[in-house]
Amino acid sequence: MATSKAATVINYTENELSAIEILKANRGQKLSAKELGIPTAILTSLGKKAVDPRPMAEGVERVVVLKEDYNGICEHCGAKQSYKLYWVE
Repeated sequence: MATSKAATVINYTENELSAIEILKANRGQKLSAKELGIPTAILTSLGKKAVDPRPMAEGVERVVVLKEDYNGICEHCGAKQSYKLYWVE
């Protein structure tokens, strides 16, 4: 019988913990991944862990990263821009 290698609790990686600190330092500000200096893969991972039904590891607080789509015009070149904005409350 095969046993599952999936984690039974959620924990954050060092990169995710660094990203959480950046997000908390900019609490309430809606910023792009580029403005935050956080790779989108890390932000996506945090978003998935926020809604994962498994419990958090002992002593680890679940962080909910909010996001919304941004559509605008580049003030420098006039080109249309679309990207996501991320923040924590």
